[in-house]
Amino acid sequence: MLLDELKTLSDSASQRKVRIETEHKMLDADILNTTNKIVQLDNSVQYNKKAMLILTEAGKISREQARVHFEKIVTSALQFITQSTDYEFVIDELDRSKASYEFYIKSTVNGVECLQKPEEANGGGFIDIIALAAKYAYLEIFSDPKIMSGTLIFDEPGKMISEDISIKFAEYIKFLGKQYNRQTIMITHNNNISSVADKSLYIQKDNQGISHVKDNILLSDKNIQEIFNNVFDKENNDE
Repeated sequence: MLLDELKTLSDSASQRKVRIETEHKMLDADILNTTNKIVQLDNSVQYNKKAMLILTEAGKISREQARVHFEKIVTSALQFITQSTDYEFVIDELDRSKASYEFYIKSTVNGVECLQKPEEANGGGFIDIIALAAKYAYLEIFSDPKIMSGTLIFDEPGKMISEDISIKFAEYIKFLGKQYNRQTIMITHNNNISSVADKSLYIQKDNQGISHVKDNILLSDKNIQEIFNNVFDKENNDE
């Protein structure tokens, strides 16, 4: 009887040993699998960190290239329109983490450099120049064929431009249109700006509120006075 009990205990111990060894092997396999996953995750984290650094540096380089590009085009526009090399467009990056910028006009007066906000320079007229040049700079940077083949439409360009530089402003618009092979349509009341157009249409509203379109009219002070006289004469006759 004692031998049977010992044999039973021995068999039970053997089975337990096998079970423990099997569980131990499974635990070893789980540990190895978990260790491999940790190594993979660590490699992935290191890869992502390197990728983030590369993307961050690439972003900085791209922003710097865009900044230089914008500065160059707008400065060229300012100097062409004003016919002076004393003006320069400057972009100051305030916070690299937020890509925050301030725009300035740098000018040299009696050998002294000074910075002004665009809205404070030239009575605010430089805002129109910057807006115009920035449009073309943007189109050149993001040269999407669908955008680049489109027509540019300007509503009252150069509203704040002074009379003495309005012709050069208009010439710059025409130059950019030819430079980038873009059709440009302008709506303007400025005779200097309209004078550079290859084709012009004049829209006149009569005293009854009906608009009439006239082709290729070159406006002058005399033309404008005649137009007003015609309107006033019609009003007087109606009375």
